[in-house]
Amino acid sequence: MKRYPSAWGLTVVLCSLCLALGGGVLQAETIDRIVAVVNDDIILYSELEEQVKLLQEISPDLRLTTEAEREQFEREVLQRMIQDRLTEQEIKRMNINVSDRDVDNAVENFKQENGFTEDQLQYVLQQQGQTVDQFRAGIKRQLERSRLIERVLKSKTVITDQQIDTYLQDAGAPAVSTSERRHLAVIFLPVQNAGQAAEVEQLAKSIHSQLKGGADFARLAREYSQGPAAEEGGDIGFIAATDLAPAIEAATRGLSANQVSEVLKTPQGYYLIKVIAVQREQQEVSSVSAASREKARNMLFQKEIDRRYEQWIKELMDKSFIQINL
Repeated sequence: MKRYPSAWGLTVVLCSLCLALGGGVLQAETIDRIVAVVNDDIILYSELEEQVKLLQEISPDLRLTTEAEREQFEREVLQRMIQDRLTEQEIKRMNINVSDRDVDNAVENFKQENGFTEDQLQYVLQQQGQTVDQFRAGIKRQLERSRLIERVLKSKTVITDQQIDTYLQDAGAPAVSTSERRHLAVIFLPVQNAGQAAEVEQLAKSIHSQLKGGADFARLAREYSQGPAAEEGGDIGFIAATDLAPAIEAATRGLSANQVSEVLKTPQGYYLIKVIAVQREQQEVSSVSAASREKARNMLFQKEIDRRYEQWIKELMDKSFIQINL
């Protein structure tokens, strides 16, 4: 029978190493500890804290006001990390590979489905607190998970036209809908750390004052913006209102052509947004476009993959050695 190291034993080893390297460190710093053992792998508390911090940055509405709320959230995040670690182990064991070209194709498909240019994709990701590299890493994980599930279940996931028709019908869209697209230009001033927040906010207010006084938005964007299309004066083209982050959509809602928003504070930094033009179109929903059907197909496909994955991961967890010490 295979023996696995206990979390306590591994912690003792880490403590011994720290003592050997210098006892003074123990008095000044908290020793990292193991919060989970997953087969032959471990998860450290520092890894868990990094994930919690990342999720808080991505979800500014997340509030962990009490110690009990934080502990519960840490347990939920750790559970997901354990599942991800098991998935990584199985992907490696089955030698499943996703190439850069596979990721490139998936990203291009995503851009086409949503009508995004490269600058618009960067802008949307920036609103969500993601970099392009993080987005690509997420796409790669999705592709690996999809191939893993197909390999494990020995069957190909297929979404039928009838499923798409049912989904579109259940969506309950009106016979005629009005869609709005806004042509935007942005100035983005990132806040790298808390120490510079006041300085960046002051700069944003100064730029806003200049814009109110008639200064050229494109010139100031080229001079100050660190966001997408800065060299083009911050012009990111037309974006559907539904694709904008809620805060950005609200800040630009009701603005007419050539109007500038107020200074908008986000977890990533400060935005100043100019509405260059607004397009409103009425569409017959009954004649759904091919692009809309393809988007629905991909969404249903991912939903089915996620359902199968949840079922499979529960079975895998039951067969694996998992020890939690949180």
